[in-house]
Amino acid sequence: MGQSLIEQWADLTDEQVAQVFGCLTEDELDALWRSWQTHARPEQLAPDWLWRWWLVLTGRGFGKTRSGAEWVVDRCEAFARHDWPHLIGLMNKTNDDVRAIQLHGESGLGAVCLRRGYRLDHIGSSLHGAVLIPKPDGTWHRSHIEVHTGMDPDRCRGRNFATVWADELASWKFRTDTLGNTAFTNADFSLRAKCPPGIQPQGMVTTTPKPIPVIRDLVAGEHGPTEITRGSMLANRANLPKSFIQSIINRYQGTRLGRQEIEGMILDDVEGALWTAAMIDQWRVKRLDQVPELATVVVAVDPSGSEGGDECGIVVVGLARERDRLGRPHVYVLADYSVQNRPAVWGPTVVQVYHHHNANVVVGETNFGGLMVVDTIRLRDPSIRVERVTASRGKRVRAEPVSTLYEAGTGQVHHVGVLAELEEQMCTWTPLEPTSPDRMDALVWGVTWLIPDLARPVAEHIEGFADQEIAI
Repeated sequence: MGQSLIEQWADLTDEQVAQVFGCLTEDELDALWRSWQTHARPEQLAPDWLWRWWLVLTGRGFGKTRSGAEWVVDRCEAFARHDWPHLIGLMNKTNDDVRAIQLHGESGLGAVCLRRGYRLDHIGSSLHGAVLIPKPDGTWHRSHIEVHTGMDPDRCRGRNFATVWADELASWKFRTDTLGNTAFTNADFSLRAKCPPGIQPQGMVTTTPKPIPVIRDLVAGEHGPTEITRGSMLANRANLPKSFIQSIINRYQGTRLGRQEIEGMILDDVEGALWTAAMIDQWRVKRLDQVPELATVVVAVDPSGSEGGDECGIVVVGLARERDRLGRPHVYVLADYSVQNRPAVWGPTVVQVYHHHNANVVVGETNFGGLMVVDTIRLRDPSIRVERVTASRGKRVRAEPVSTLYEAGTGQVHHVGVLAELEEQMCTWTPLEPTSPDRMDALVWGVTWLIPDLARPVAEHIEGFADQEIAI
């Protein structure tokens, strides 16, 4: 990784500084200081060829957000020079992330526009905005902005984007529309606006890598000509507090998390993990209309009692009404709604999810917090059927039978779309770890409740009352 110009200039002697900058006016020095070319490391500048996607696949703290925002404003300048219509799609996990990071963050579009003397026209929770660049006649050229998220794939359909910036793509919840498209694939189809001479529609993805299908597809060039930039947090150490760098290195360097989050590496199979990405991908279905009729839908809950520490795993799982030709049951993992907060937050979420999916039962683990799940749900909606499950065996013994249902000769569990955070937990947890992640635990509870033979010997399942407790 190279140095920025300003990092290189820091090594000049006083005599060399005078030679390089002495002939520049104050306005020229000011323009030089404001220029992104001055502050950017070479790998942060847009590649000089006609790529369709630029994938910046790096560790945290690399400077991805600044790179994305500066590139978008560069595009706005190019369209303004031609006085050409320009539609930009800004995409992130949630609307709040677009606003807080890409638009109004410390390194977002607002900060870049301010440094360059332009205006960002965006207020509050608006899903629309504009970058305004002055024209010679005193008017403004407007590059229009639309805000999109992975939660609403249909909203990107039919757009005509010239520029797309998708941030932290690997962490999105990849909801699908009726045709099986995600917000990202719909944006890819919409990257087709007519552009000025010498310019073509282009998109940029800035993300910390995770081994999920969309990242693998981009790396493989499945979305068209793709430039890939890889890099480490340490490449940007000049712009990060020394105490932060030292703390992160001491804690994470040499670990798997460090290789992913610091060094920006895509990590695939974990030795000893019960699941692999290939096991999940093989039996995945793309959209809800490919799911057969379900006999039972379960909202499985692995509760959290803390204010903001542990997650509450909330995973929706359904059992197909018909068995396959070998008489085997098939389970469909419909959604992951896990949240990180106390019962006052996850309780209403469970109730909402239960009704949204027309579920039959909420299954809640009761080793932690006793009757917390039952009481939390009953307080909000007494009509919901809640059944308790209790861990009578170790995590490995509970999880292994579920993982075997994903194997090549079985294929009895199907994820609907991509459930990125759940799948990451499944593919990285090993039985040697003392604790297991909450999303994965909720999945295991749900699948085992639907196929109780996985947990034999257990108490016989009795249909009916909410206080029934099953040992797993």
